[in-house]
Amino acid sequence: MANIQKLYSPKGEPVEDAALAADWQAAERCGPYRVGELGFYYRSRLRWHCLPYGGFTHAFKRAMLCAARHCGGVDHFDTFWLVFCSGPDELAEAKTIDEKHADRALELLKARGAIRA
Repeated sequence: MANIQKLYSPKGEPVEDAALAADWQAAERCGPYRVGELGFYYRSRLRWHCLPYGGFTHAFKRAMLCAARHCGGVDHFDTFWLVFCSGPDELAEAKTIDEKHADRALELLKARGAIRA
């Protein structure tokens, strides 16, 4: 039981559910995300967060341009976020720097019936 990851809700509350913890271990990895049979898992800061299916109604990808200053000037990088909503309210955002991870996670969520195609 020592290798079971402690999971948190998007609000930062611990999630004490053995089924979700086992699902986290078996979930398919998509870069920084994990998509399981029971929920979507993402890392924010130093914690793994869990969004069980049924806790959100839809999800979409958001792209943002990020400017980084350094001694040679300024570079611009794209960052991508999966945004999870319940009705009109945003519940959580999960960040990645690679668009293919966000696209793959959305495909898996659609295939599992967590969001509509």
